[in-house]
Amino acid sequence: KRLRLYSLMREAARKYNENLSSPKAAVARDYIVKRNLPPNIVTRFGLGYSLDTTDIIKHLESKGYTKREMKDAGLIEQKADRWYDVFQGRLIFPIISNTGEVVAFGGRALDGKSFAKYRNSTQTEIFDKSRTVYALNLLKKKRRAGPLDYVIMCEGYMDVIALHKAGFDTAVASMGTALTPSQAKQLKNYSDKVIISYDGDGAGQKATLRGLD
Repeated sequence: KRLRLYSLMREAARKYNENLSSPKAAVARDYIVKRNLPPNIVTRFGLGYSLDTTDIIKHLESKGYTKREMKDAGLIEQKADRWYDVFQGRLIFPIISNTGEVVAFGGRALDGKSFAKYRNSTQTEIFDKSRTVYALNLLKKKRRAGPLDYVIMCEGYMDVIALHKAGFDTAVASMGTALTPSQAKQLKNYSDKVIISYDGDGAGQKATLRGLD
């Protein structure tokens, strides 16, 4: 079952990424331009876009996956008798494990009206937020080239992407949660020095102090 879910998520990530070139994805392309994200960064992080409520469902069904599997992967939910993509209309950030598997997605609302600016996948059989570090796959790839002087731990996706764009390519994120013991153990595999760079607001400062412990 896990292998099916990994395969399904990889296919979903590919489709979301392809969607960026669709005429319906102009709002996502505009946001990418506004944030000054060059093509190599978009490719490095596999950014994508969810066109609407049903596009990903139709695509995955055409590949042989069931709605039950999509729900188990945290991709879709049901309202009355209607199934819908939980990331509809959002810029997509694939969350990739250190073994290179797409395990979840983060989505940023672009319409300015959504209740939550960011939405993460719910916990699934292949994704536990407290045990996952965003961009750890890139850190692992860089570690193969030699020892790392330090790792930078941020809060969110765009923090990591901005730092990578600026040349700080050992940045990773705890995805809005306080640093957990499990995440800290994983970072220890890559470097003995971790710099915590959370947001400067009150919540970020509190999370920094907890993370330092």
